[in-house]
Amino acid sequence: MSQVLGKPQPEEEDDDEEDELVGLADYGDGPDSSDADPDSGAEEGVLDFSDPFSTEVKPRILLMGLRRSGKSSIQKVVFHKMSPNETLFLESTNKICREDVSNSSFVNFQIWDFPGQIDFFDPTFDYEMIFRGTGALIFVIDSQDDYMEALARLHLTVTRAYKVNTDINFEVFIHKVDGLSDDHKIETQRDIHQRANDDLADAGLEKIHLSFYLTSIYDHSIFEAFSKVVQKLIPQLPTLENLLNIFISNSGIEKAFLFDVVSKIYIATDSTPVDMQTYELCCDMIDVVIDISCIYGLKEDGAGTPYDKESTAIIKLNNTTVLYLKEVTKFLALVCFVREESFERKGLIDYNFHCFRKAIHEVFEVRMKMVKSRKVQNRLRKKKGATPNGTPNVLLE
Repeated sequence: MSQVLGKPQPEEEDDDEEDELVGLADYGDGPDSSDADPDSGAEEGVLDFSDPFSTEVKPRILLMGLRRSGKSSIQKVVFHKMSPNETLFLESTNKICREDVSNSSFVNFQIWDFPGQIDFFDPTFDYEMIFRGTGALIFVIDSQDDYMEALARLHLTVTRAYKVNTDINFEVFIHKVDGLSDDHKIETQRDIHQRANDDLADAGLEKIHLSFYLTSIYDHSIFEAFSKVVQKLIPQLPTLENLLNIFISNSGIEKAFLFDVVSKIYIATDSTPVDMQTYELCCDMIDVVIDISCIYGLKEDGAGTPYDKESTAIIKLNNTTVLYLKEVTKFLALVCFVREESFERKGLIDYNFHCFRKAIHEVFEVRMKMVKSRKVQNRLRKKKGATPNGTPNVLLE
C-alpha cells in the first residue's frame, strides 16, 4: 500500500520572490485582460486571424478529422475533466468550436474543433486565414474504423496547410486504440505511418514531418500525446529541460516532471526517457493532492485556494520509491521520483528546488516582458493602420 502524507510543509519566505508570476497564463490574454484593444472590433481577449502577433501571443491548435473520430471527446476529457464514459452522450459537432485554454491553466492557446462534415477547402471558405496563425494541427484517425478515407483527408489537409504555413507541427492521433490488442495497435500504427508518408513522398513533399501517437481517452495516453504537442509550442522548452537536468543531477533524483496542474499535461521533463507507468503515477498523485486539498486545505469559511505556494506532498510506494510534489507556481507543480536512500537528503533536495523555482520565475519574467512589448507594438500597428498584407504603414521603434 502507498502512504500519503498530505499535510503541507511550509517553506521559508522569500520577500524577493514574486509568487504571482506564473508564466504564459498571466500575460493578459484572457477575457479580463486590460491589454485588449476596445477599438479593434475583435472578440475581447482574442486576436484576429490575420494578426502577425497572434501565434506569438497565443498559439492556435486545430483539431481535425472525420466525423465521429473522437475530436470533441478528446477536448472534453483533457481540458474539461469530463469522465470518458460521459463522452458517449456528446452530440456530434456541427459547427466550428473555438475555446481559449488560458484562464485557469498555464497552458495558453486557442483550440479549434472542426466538424468532420465541413469542407473547409471550399472556395467560399478562407482556409488560408486559419492555417496562417496555427501552431499545431492535430488530425484524429479512428483506428477501429476503415481509415482509408481519413488518410485521404489527412493528405489533403496537410498539403494545403503546409503551402500556407510551413511552420505548422503536424500531429496524427491514432485514436480509440483501447479496443485493439497490443499487436493490432502496432500493426495499425505501422500501416498508417507507412501509407501517410508514402502519399507525401508521391507528392514530392518528403520534407513534411508527421508525428504519430496511439491514443485513448480511457487511459493516460491522450494526456501524454497532448503533452508532447503542447511542448513544441513552448519556446522556453530547451531552457526548462536544461534546468530540470541540472536539478535532478545535483539532487539524486531519478525522474522529474513539470506539470500543468489543471490539465495534467507535463510541459517539460528531464532528458531521461519517459515511462508510461511513471507518467500515470504522477497524474494520479496530482489528483490525490488536489482532492485532499479541496477537503482539508481550505479555510473554515471556504476561502483560499486548494493549491498554493505551500502545497507539497510525499507518497512512499512499496518499491522503495518516493513521489515528491512541490508547487512551482499557482499553475505548475514539480513531481519527482526519488529513491528512499536519496530522499534522506531532503534538505539538499529542498534547497536545490528553491534555486530551481527561482530560475523558473526568472525565465517566464523575461518572456512576459517580451510578450507585453509585442502587444504594445500590436496596438500601435492597429492605430496607425496597416497595408493589405498586414505590415504596418509606419516603422515601429
